[in-house]
Amino acid sequence: MFVPVSNFKISAAKAPADIDRKIARFVLKSMHLPERALLDFFITGKSVDSRRGGPSLVYSLILELDDRTPGAARLERLEPEAVRAMRFPELELPPESVLRHPVVVGTGPGGIFAALALALAGAEPVILDRGPEVGPRYEEYQAMLESRELDPDSNLLIGEGGAGTFSDGKLYTGTKDSRSGFILRAFVEAGAPPEIRWQKRPHIGSDYLRIVAANLRRRIVELGGTFRFRTEVAAPVIAGGRCTGVRLRSGEVLEAPAVLIAPGLGGRELARSLRRTGIASDFKSFQVGCRIEHPQEFVDRCQYHIDGARPAVLGAAEYHIVSRPGNGVPNVSSFCMCPGGTLLNATAWPGRSVTNGMSDFARDGEFANGCLIVTLPPDRFDSCDQAYGLLETMERATFEQGGSDYTLPAQDAAAFLSGKAGLTRKQTGAATGITPGRLDRIVPPELGAGLRAALKHFDRTMPGFLKYGKLVGTETCVSSPIRFLRNPETLESSVENLYLCGEGAGCAGGIMSAAADGLRQAEAMLKKNVPRAK
Repeated sequence: MFVPVSNFKISAAKAPADIDRKIARFVLKSMHLPERALLDFFITGKSVDSRRGGPSLVYSLILELDDRTPGAARLERLEPEAVRAMRFPELELPPESVLRHPVVVGTGPGGIFAALALALAGAEPVILDRGPEVGPRYEEYQAMLESRELDPDSNLLIGEGGAGTFSDGKLYTGTKDSRSGFILRAFVEAGAPPEIRWQKRPHIGSDYLRIVAANLRRRIVELGGTFRFRTEVAAPVIAGGRCTGVRLRSGEVLEAPAVLIAPGLGGRELARSLRRTGIASDFKSFQVGCRIEHPQEFVDRCQYHIDGARPAVLGAAEYHIVSRPGNGVPNVSSFCMCPGGTLLNATAWPGRSVTNGMSDFARDGEFANGCLIVTLPPDRFDSCDQAYGLLETMERATFEQGGSDYTLPAQDAAAFLSGKAGLTRKQTGAATGITPGRLDRIVPPELGAGLRAALKHFDRTMPGFLKYGKLVGTETCVSSPIRFLRNPETLESSVENLYLCGEGAGCAGGIMSAAADGLRQAEAMLKKNVPRAK
C-alpha cells in the first residue's frame, strides 16, 4: 500500500546530515508505526521553513507499507498507477508521426528538449549549434580568463547547453506545466543530482550541468539524432510562405520538412535577422539589472536566523526579495540568485560586458550574488532596435569601466545610493575580478531610481544589505525585447513549418519553462505530421 505524507517538519538543528535517507524513520515514529512496516519510500517535496525562529526542514513523501501493518486501514492510500506516474513521468507523443529529419537550431534547454522529444518519436532530428560541444566550450572559457580574448562563437552564452550551462542551474518555476516531471526525470537520468526531483527550489549546479548537457546529446544520438556544432545558421529558407530548411553562414543550404529555432538570449543577431525576414513578432517589456554580491555568511544569518555556522543539513541560503516603492518609482525584484556562487562576465560580444551568476551544486563559495532587476515597458522605446541599442550601450560602458579587458566594474551599494565613487570591499567571487566603477552613471534612469529605493528597503528587511553589499556590472541578458507570434492551433510562427521557442524568442523565462516550451513545440511538429485517416 502507498501512503502519502505531507508537511512533515523536523528541526534542521536536530536532523542528521543524511536526513534524506532517514526521513521515513522519523515519519513512522510520529505515526506510531513500526519500522518493519516500511517496504520503500520516496520524497516528493522538500523545503526550508525559517519563518518562526530556527529553520525546519519540511518534507512530503510517499511510504510504501506492508498491507498487514496494524492500523493500516485508517491511513489514506494512493493507487499504484498514480504512484508509478509520479515516479516515472512520460511524454505522450504521437507514435504514428511520419516527420523525419527536422532541423533544430540551438542546444539550450528549449532546443535540446525539443530534439529529445523528436528523437523519442523516431524523427531523427538534425541539431545545429553555432558554438562547440560543452567540453571544448569550457576549456575555451578558461583560456579566455587567461588571455582576455573573447571568441564570439564560444563563450558563456554560445555553445552546447546554452547560457544555462554556466549558471546555477535553477529549476524553480512558477508555471504548472505537466511536462515538468518528465524534464526533471530526464535531467536525473542524464546525471543531475536526484534531489532536484523533490526540492522546492531545485538547482543542478554548473559542475553537473556540463555532464548533463553531454549526456543528453549522447542519448539523442543513440535515438537517431545528428549533431553539427560550430555551424551557424544565417536564416531560414522560405518559399511560398513555407519554411523548407535553413541557410548556413557558410552558404550551405539544409533542406528540412520543419525547422525549430531556439536562439537563446545570446542569439540576438539571429532573432533580429528573423524579424527583418518578416517573421511576425511583438515588441514587449523586458528586464535589465545589476548584480549585487554579499558574503554568503551574511545571507545565511539573515535568512536562517542563526548565529555562527549553519547546520550541516542546510544548503547555502538564498533570497527572493521585492521592492514596490510606488509614486512612479519602478519596482525592483531579485532574479537568478546564486548562493555560494561566482560572478561571471557572460558576454558573447567583443568589447561588451554582461554579468551573470554561477554556482556549482555544492554552493560552497564564500560569496552570494543575485541580480536586482527592473522592467522596461515597450512604450519607453520608439522601436525594437532602440531597445537593443540601450542594451548595447550599457554593455559597452560596462566593458570600458572595467578597463576594457572583461574585468567587471563594481561599486559599494552605499556609494551607489549616495551617488559617489567607492569600493571598500574588494574581495569577490567574480571570475574575471572587479575594479572600482561608477555603475550609477551606466544604468538607465528607471534602474537607478528603482535601485536606490530598493537598496533602502532591502536594508530594512535584511539589515546589513547596504553595508556588506557591492553592485557589480550590468545584466542585460535577462529577457528578450521581442516575442515571436505563434499560430494558437499549430504553434507555428507566421511562416508555416517554422517554429520558434525559448527565451531568445520571447516565449520562456528560465530553464524549466524553456525546456517545456521546446517539448510543446516538438509535440506540435509531430502532431502536424500524422497521416490523416482516409
